[in-house]
Amino acid sequence: MLPSHESPVCVDLACGTGDISFLLAGKYARGRIAGLDITEPMLDIARHRNAHPNISFVKQDMGSLEIESESVDIVTGGYALRNAPNLETVIDEIGRVLKPRGVAAFLDFSKPGANIPQKMEYWCLKIWTGLWGVLLHRNHEVYSYIAESLERFPDRHHLRNMFNQKGFSVIDSRLFFGGITELLVVQKLPRAEAP
Repeated sequence: MLPSHESPVCVDLACGTGDISFLLAGKYARGRIAGLDITEPMLDIARHRNAHPNISFVKQDMGSLEIESESVDIVTGGYALRNAPNLETVIDEIGRVLKPRGVAAFLDFSKPGANIPQKMEYWCLKIWTGLWGVLLHRNHEVYSYIAESLERFPDRHHLRNMFNQKGFSVIDSRLFFGGITELLVVQKLPRAEAP
């Protein structure tokens, strides 16, 4: 769902162990990819796994990017936005570093607008993550933060509004697993077209 580009500058936010960064390197062999995360042990794993000369893994906070304004073509994030301490600040930073017409794509849990589906999703995630916590770690609370963080996350409609108000246009969206996760693709509008 990302655009064709000869040699884009890409930033993968909250890159963790680098899975999306590696996919970007495969898609854009002549691009430059920076995988950013605040957790050094995760970055160490990513660096150890890295076989691509065009990827660098750097410790940075997505709410305060040390990147030149309007210098990035593509921003990605897998389960990044939901974990942002201040989502508005992160969206501002994404808008600052992206070039006009630059694209950002985020895969994350998605929250429906209505109260009953929200509660159903919350309990489904709580039970599902608890099960995996028991199976993998013998502790049902290991992944409980996922459902808790979704409670504070804006629903689909409000998330789109946040991007629209910050000068982005939603260009694509796909829901997965009955709407529990979503791939949201937005484009930074040039200043003349921004609201």
